[in-house]
Amino acid sequence: MDAGLLAGLLGLIAGFAGLYAMLYAMGFFQYLGGKRRSVFPPVSREIMINKILALNDPSKPYRITSGADSDLVAEWKIVDAQWYGIFNKSGLKSAYRALLRVDESRHAVRCYEEFGSISWTMGLQGITPKISYHRRFFGGRILYRKEYARGYGLRQLAPPEPGKVYDYRFDVNEIRGPIILTVENNGLEWVPVTAKRHVTCKQ
Repeated sequence: MDAGLLAGLLGLIAGFAGLYAMLYAMGFFQYLGGKRRSVFPPVSREIMINKILALNDPSKPYRITSGADSDLVAEWKIVDAQWYGIFNKSGLKSAYRALLRVDESRHAVRCYEEFGSISWTMGLQGITPKISYHRRFFGGRILYRKEYARGYGLRQLAPPEPGKVYDYRFDVNEIRGPIILTVENNGLEWVPVTAKRHVTCKQ
């Protein structure tokens, strides 16, 4: 084959591959649920949302709330006064959240995941966190992320009591795991997506 023709053919293939990657990142060609059947009968959208919200626990470092654009948002309690002191002392600089959409017609819960950065600032209210979530061209599905920190010092000054000051695990599966289990045990399919528009309620 002529070298020029081969180079042109390879360039064309590379161009199509790049176009496919771009379209996939924008949410085209993605599986949105509906083909895999569960052994459990699927619950309604309202029941599914309530069951996921019921996973909230004051002792856990994450919270699940209703979302502005998605049905639900699961994230670390970084802005919670009970927890941000712990996260700050441990040097946490990464934020995580999962945006969820319950699609009753497909019996699926779609999930779009995001990472952000945390900056700690001193103000009139003491040290407070500011979270910034960044747009990423390729994003939405986080396979693994884990950090662990533990610190020791004086738990109180009078009388002096040494002990563990903070202890946390930054593991996305600590948030994601219970949600996936709840979804699948209630007859719905867990579907990660790479385009945020697939979890927004305005489509």
